[in-house]
Order: sequence, then structure tokens, then C-alpha cells
Amino acid sequence: MMVSKGHTPDHPAETMLSLVGKKRAILIMCHNNPDPDTIASAAALKYIFAQKLRHKAVIGYEGTIGRAENRQLVRRLKIDMVRTKDLKFNDFSVIALVDSQPHTGNNAIPRKLLPDIVIDHHPVRKDSTRCAFYDIRPRYGSASTILTEYLKELDLTIDRRLATALYYGLKTDTNGLSRSFMKADLDAFNYLFPRIAPRTLAGIESPSVPKSYYLKFADAIAHSVQYGDVMISHMGALNNPDLTAEMADFLLRMENIRWTLCMGEYKDSLLLSVRTSRRGMMAGRIALRVVKGLGTGGGHEKAAGGKIGIKGLKPEERTQIAGKITDRFLKLLGVQNREGKPLTAVAPADPR
Repeated sequence: MMVSKGHTPDHPAETMLSLVGKKRAILIMCHNNPDPDTIASAAALKYIFAQKLRHKAVIGYEGTIGRAENRQLVRRLKIDMVRTKDLKFNDFSVIALVDSQPHTGNNAIPRKLLPDIVIDHHPVRKDSTRCAFYDIRPRYGSASTILTEYLKELDLTIDRRLATALYYGLKTDTNGLSRSFMKADLDAFNYLFPRIAPRTLAGIESPSVPKSYYLKFADAIAHSVQYGDVMISHMGALNNPDLTAEMADFLLRMENIRWTLCMGEYKDSLLLSVRTSRRGMMAGRIALRVVKGLGTGGGHEKAAGGKIGIKGLKPEERTQIAGKITDRFLKLLGVQNREGKPLTAVAPADPR
């Protein structure tokens, strides 16, 4: 269940705090383009340091808080976060990384630095085992679950803001306990729910979105192609890095669709999101094999993602990479010989 260094499984939070000790300059890093789980986990860890050690910590992130719900989460729950361009890593005596691991390509910690603390729920990476403290639980559905257990271990009162953040982080990462969850997640869900602020949560979950959001969704649907029980969408340029994940979830709800792959270009990267409704089919492994030799990727049983650098590439070169990703994905799922059928009348023909 847990991989850690220098502590018994029963008291990970206490061991982490003893490691920090009197070191006061603490940086808590989220993964790039932070989602609710990493934001909530960082907020909980900051609260723990403040309550137990009387230390202030800074929450850092790289990229964009793009999704409207995520922006509302930060605003309504008053979670202070600082972009890495405004930070100097050498100014901190302790660096903690939540919902990510070293050298995965999805966090901004320089490669020459190893964080002191890693708390995550993705498959264990070798570099994480070199950190002074690491608590990695791949079977857990969210990092928010781990931090909720830390708060309970330390017997800390959870106010409504923090409870709402952790509840939403857990809920989004497990898609409402419909994917990649275990009893620990259900226990955390039931523990947090009576403590949340319902009206605040409703405001986070149902924000206003701009017209461009609907136009991009319409365009993504128009560029979706079905191969048997597989749906692939080439979304083109994105103004929000979270859109591939939203579209992958959305398309997976279609009748008779078991796998989705959505790709889009954001700044200098080709982002991709993989989803499946098939039990036991490891989406994270599929994502890793799809981007092998091209970029980075990974994830869980039913949800995964990846990123490929495309800076300086010509349009035709970017198209070739997207085509290679498509071919690999279809081959791995055994539908490479299926004819691609456009989802709508305006969708392009089979792009292969």
C-alpha cells in the first residue's frame, strides 16, 4: 500500500514533521497546470506545517490554472499560490512535492534538485526512493486521501475551507468514486463530506464559462473519429491545458465507447489524455507506451495523460507526431485495422 523511508506505516505524518524539524523555509510544489487534487493536497500540507510546527510554507506551481472550476477552487477557498517564475528554489531549506514525483516532466522542480518530501498516489518511480521522505500509494485514488489521513493522524481540526478543497480534490480525481478508488478513499470521502461548505462547493462545481469553451468543445467533437470502441479527437490549438482531459471524459460517456484519446497543442507542448471504462486495462501503461521516445506520460487504471515537446517543429512535423500517437494507440488496443468513422458529418475522414 505504501512506500516510504524511515518511518512505520502507522505514523507517516509524524515522521515527515520530524524530518522538517526547525527548518522554516518550506516550498510545497504542485504539478504543472495544477488540478484540484494537487491544489488541495498542497493546501493541506501547508496547514499541517502551520498548525504543528508554526512554520509558514509557500505553494508553488508552473503553468496555468486553466479550468474554470479550478480557478473558483483557488479563489473561493482563498488558497495562495505562487508561480515558479516568482520563486528561487535555492531560497528554501525544504521542498515538498505533492501529487507528482521527481523527473516525471510534469513539475517544475529543476532536475538537479531532489525534493525532500514526496507524497503521491501514482506508480512509484525510482528517483522518488532517493528522497529523504516519500509516501507513495499507487492504489489510492487521490493524494487528497493521503493528506486527509495525515490530518486525522495528527488529530487536527479541519475547517470548512480545507475540507471542501480535499473533498473536491478526491471527488474529481476518482470521478465521484467511479474510477481508481479503494476503501481508504471512501473513508476519506465520508469523513470529509459532513465538514464541507455545500454552497461554496456548488459555486466551485458550476462556474460560468466563456463562449470560447463551447466553441472548442464543438470543434473537438467535429474532429473526433471512432474506431470500433475507441474514440480519438485531435483538438488543435488550446487556450486551456485542461481541455484534453475534459473532452476525454466527455467522449467516454458515449454509448459503446470504451477508450478515448484526446490531443491538443498548448504553448510548446502536445498534450494528450487517455481514458477507459475497462476494468483492469491500465491506461497509465498505455499512455507510457504511446509516448515512448517522444515525451513523458503515465497515470492510473482508467485515466492517464502525456506531454510531448513540439517547440520549433513545423506544422507538418507536428501532424506526423499526432499521427504516430494515433497509430500507436490504435495498435496497442488492437483496432488498427478498423476504419475510422467521423463522429459528425463535418469530421475529417480517417486521418491515418
